[in-house]
Amino acid sequence: MRADLAFVGSGGIAPYGLTGFHLTDFHLDEAATERGVLADASHRCVPADSGRFGRTAAHRACEPDGFHPLITDTPFPAELHTALGRAGSDVITA
Repeated sequence: MRADLAFVGSGGIAPYGLTGFHLTDFHLDEAATERGVLADASHRCVPADSGRFGRTAAHRACEPDGFHPLITDTPFPAELHTALGRAGSDVITA
């Protein structure tokens, strides 16, 4: 399935490794589905409330360059903002 616009949620967004942070999920099948949807979509958005920041789930869904933009409800930690900037992604605060 190929989507023009995909909105993919997550279990957590936390600093990880050299890329700065990863989008993660608690369930392996959901993380695999998210990876597939993000890989095939023309435009990839991640809505994430502030409760997701700094939280790491067991399965990696994607790295910071796998989506653009991140849509959130509040400003988030500086290290995540820096990592998103390096990945070329923007943040929309609702």
